[in-house]
Amino acid sequence: MESIIVHPKNPMELAALKSVLKDMNIEFEKFHTKNNFHNQKIIQKITDRKEKKIGRTPKPKGL
Repeated sequence: MESIIVHPKNPMELAALKSVLKDMNIEFEKFHTKNNFHNQKIIQKITDRKEKKIGRTPKPKGL
């Protein structure tokens, strides 16, 4: 079946959506996006590091 991601603007909209879903016996999952910006920054740092490692030439050891 198809999935839908909904972004309510405030707690009142969230509560209304939850109550409608419960009344219609539709299963839903909770996903907290509180630290979404922080997580995106960490993911960007990781991808930047991986890109830098690919372009770097290894130094010979012992010189």
